Amino acid sequence: MAARDHSTSPRAGFRPTRRVHTLIGACAILLPAAAGAAEYVDTPYLERRAFSLILGPGASYTESIERSESDAEKGGDAHLDLGGSRTVGYDGDEVFVVIRGSLRGPDLSVAGGFRNFYGDGSWQTFYDLGLLIRPFSGPWLGPRVALGVRHTFSERLAVFGGLGLSLGFGAGLRGDAEAFTGVQWIFPVGSK
Repeated sequence: MAARDHSTSPRAGFRPTRRVHTLIGACAILLPAAAGAAEYVDTPYLERRAFSLILGPGASYTESIERSESDAEKGGDAHLDLGGSRTVGYDGDEVFVVIRGSLRGPDLSVAGGFRNFYGDGSWQTFYDLGLLIRPFSGPWLGPRVALGVRHTFSERLAVFGGLGLSLGFGAGLRGDAEAFTGVQWIFPVGSK
């Protein structure tokens, strides 16, 4: 008796096709539900896109050499920051802009840059890379770097503090060391 060729049999061709359709149907129903249940959520941002308002006091120490007077000026100062930030990317990192008022005199400066966060819990560390512009007291323009920590109380409120260094070029050379603190009010504006 000759062996039957099963490849052309209607029954053999029908079964794998039926199984494949059943498997595809089950995956189409179960995978989106499983993916939604396993969605990664980290604090402080359940919603990945957010604007924040920033308000906080700080202190700084300045040393500067002005070109016009060729003498060194140094001393401490207190400042108040008012600004905002916007999350970028998918890790909760932020771009920020802050207007800084000085207690020493009518000196306003603008700081802006990128803030990169590390950590998934309510305590996070961060570093800032940015630019500091002092248009009225110099003018001065230069880089700013800072390290800090943030504690998130809820999805809408966080406090932070840190230490920073900045250089200023323009009307001579200026160096600033700063300690800053602040409150951050977070307003989600959308998801990924």
